[in-house]
Amino acid sequence: MRSLECACAVCGVAASQTCTRCKIVRYCNKEHQKQHWPDHKRCCKPIREEKDDVLGRFLVATQDIKANQIIFVEEPLVVGPKWYMSEGERSSTTVPCVGCYTPCRLGKHLCRNCRWPVCSSTCEHESLECSVLSLGPGPSARADARGLNDFYRGDALLVLKCLLLQRKDPKKWADLLEMQSHEEERKGTELHQEAEDGIVSYLTQRFLQRLKQSKKDLLEHYEPELLHRLCGIIETNYMVVELPTGIELSGMFRQACMMEHACQPNCYFQFDGTTMQIAVRAGGDLKKGDHLRITYTNILWGTHLRQHHLRLTKHFKCGCERCLDPTEFGSYVSALTCLGDVNKSCGGKQLPVDPVDENSQWKCDSCSMSMDTAYVTELQTHITEQVDKMLAGRPSASEIELTLARLTQMLHPNHFHMFNLKHTLIQLYGNEVGLELSSLSDGTLERKLRLCDDLYNVCRRLDPYSIKLAIYLTVILVEIAHTLEEQARRNPAQASTLLEDALLRLKEAQNVLEKELDSVAGKKLNEKLQAEIFEWEKLMLTHKYQQQKID
Repeated sequence: MRSLECACAVCGVAASQTCTRCKIVRYCNKEHQKQHWPDHKRCCKPIREEKDDVLGRFLVATQDIKANQIIFVEEPLVVGPKWYMSEGERSSTTVPCVGCYTPCRLGKHLCRNCRWPVCSSTCEHESLECSVLSLGPGPSARADARGLNDFYRGDALLVLKCLLLQRKDPKKWADLLEMQSHEEERKGTELHQEAEDGIVSYLTQRFLQRLKQSKKDLLEHYEPELLHRLCGIIETNYMVVELPTGIELSGMFRQACMMEHACQPNCYFQFDGTTMQIAVRAGGDLKKGDHLRITYTNILWGTHLRQHHLRLTKHFKCGCERCLDPTEFGSYVSALTCLGDVNKSCGGKQLPVDPVDENSQWKCDSCSMSMDTAYVTELQTHITEQVDKMLAGRPSASEIELTLARLTQMLHPNHFHMFNLKHTLIQLYGNEVGLELSSLSDGTLERKLRLCDDLYNVCRRLDPYSIKLAIYLTVILVEIAHTLEEQARRNPAQASTLLEDALLRLKEAQNVLEKELDSVAGKKLNEKLQAEIFEWEKLMLTHKYQQQKID
């Protein structure tokens, strides 16, 4: 996380004392804090907690808040291993150290007491946690990476960290138990069964039964029902936080987890891997009374897929403004192309009548044709399998063009599958062997620009504050700049205008990427972007100098 302002708000010297309410503004001494209080009290904690039957607990702005302003900083209840792991992560030989979360190789160093992975022989982790883990058996000497990852279950360790709060910090334990768990909704679901097999049984059989025998006074409560409740609390509320190393963790925060979900967020957060604090910032200008919103799903997905994902992983139906709009703010990322009937073609857009109803009919906005949701689901599933397989196989530009031409007959040009294909295509035009920018025809350069403009407009409609799509948008803007530079090379008479436009696009990308500078991907892209801006400014100076000589 970018370090918070470390200067005294009164005199500007380095300061270590912070306001005890907002934990943001700093002072060098108590006198300066008293002196600044008449001004600061109006902006201290510019939010309040509210509750209703639909949203549960949520946060509301009590005053206008400027874009990128820190709204609040919060200590975690618990920070621990990633809750959901991909198949690749389950087979990885690199895992976070159980003590400090530094990436370490499985089997290289183990804690002397509990035999869990650590980054070095001198690294130690929390003693109470270690004493419980030390009750379990060691892994098989023949276990492969997948077997070791199944043995050292990070999700179970996160539940154990929560469980131990009842002994370590009763106040945090009480705060944790106040969070929604959706216990009843989880029962009978696949997630509930996975939790039973991989977490509840795992913890009970390997550690908690032995705890009852040897250290029965260590914890008062650890019955299976409580473990399931903790799984539900984590599933519903956890936030993914990333360390500078790229390691992703799960964080539980009392207040930050109250922020309402929406498929167009207005807030974002940054995580400090040293202090384990989270800083919540306004994505754009917020008005008094606005709800603080983040998103728990992929905002590039269409409504049907987002709703399915949220019901499965968070156990609620989203009723945000985007989900209620069949056009999704005019982006049409879920829309299908209407084929008309056997007697007449149409070309209109098929949209769900009720987007938040998973059984809703789909109806054309130009003719009377309608479709059952079962057909739409089957069609989208089939296309998803095809597109995912294609993109995983590193396709060529020509292969993507052929797929786009075929899918255009079924999907709206802005459909999320079309978006992903086009986003890959703009990067291939100019970088694929044989398709370098200098070798592309004028028509292909224009097509690349049109594709970039279409993608840019979708990003701005779905994510106006560039909270979740900053990486996507930065890539689009860089590709626009490269294309404009090539057009400038071919059109000397328009070179100045084209190069200036290109530089403006790079500067816009620089602003967009601000929110991603804490991520590994964001840092790498920013290094490349800064180098490009430097070279571009040199190019502009050279071009102006040459123009002056000609004049």
